[in-house]
Amino acid sequence: NREDEMIRKAILDLSRSKAAIKVVKTLSLHKLGNYYLRHFPLKRTLPESNIHYRARRLDSIALSVEIFEDQTVYPLEIIPKHVATFVDLGCNVGYFTCWMAHHLKTNQLCGLMVDANDKVLEDAQWHVKENALKDVHVLYGLVGMGETASREFFVHVTNTLSSTTPYQTPAASTWTRKEVPCINIGKNWQSRFGNRRCDLLKVDIEGSEVEFFKSESLFLERCDNIIVEWHKWKVSINDVRNVLETQGFRLKTTLLESDMTGTAVFERG
Repeated sequence: NREDEMIRKAILDLSRSKAAIKVVKTLSLHKLGNYYLRHFPLKRTLPESNIHYRARRLDSIALSVEIFEDQTVYPLEIIPKHVATFVDLGCNVGYFTCWMAHHLKTNQLCGLMVDANDKVLEDAQWHVKENALKDVHVLYGLVGMGETASREFFVHVTNTLSSTTPYQTPAASTWTRKEVPCINIGKNWQSRFGNRRCDLLKVDIEGSEVEFFKSESLFLERCDNIIVEWHKWKVSINDVRNVLETQGFRLKTTLLESDMTGTAVFERG
């Protein structure tokens, strides 16, 4: 409604202002904003597809604009023409899956959504249930860690920067250390989808992308297209390219790139 849109716009304007961000952090107003959104989530329905999404955190509002409105993170043309199966690593609250379902105009997708931050998975589950994505499964855990039972993981207050390898020394005020179980994507895929191929693999795991590609080589044999965000404090695009080329992929295009990250699309062949 109009009131929700006004609140959403005000929050978004603040999230884009460096001066406002500094004030918000200083006064801990982000806690107040997140408290409000937890009790009064901002909800939207995407036109034509009738896909629903919600935001219950300030950082989710900014992320929703990047994905659904500006499309600065994932331009529409990066979706292969025929996608029925997928894996979303670093799914956060699940916007990428909603974005795909919206543009593909279907809720018949089959796939896995995975994140090591359990705080975002309630929203990811909500998006799956609300949009009747009956064959999409939300998993909690770390990927690319081999046979290790668990590993330390640092959850950032903004949710979008959580990582096994933080870009800065973790401070108690902004990072929380946790032990998170490690999971094998290949085994989870096999148990749910058998020998089906994975049409699209999206990887946004804050510095652990090369570790994942090396440890899940058998699963990569099932994949046809990969969208990967590399994180420059840990890996370079050449690191990603070298390991994926050995798996039979070629770099198709490089998308948005900043001082900290970049996004690339790879395809088999």
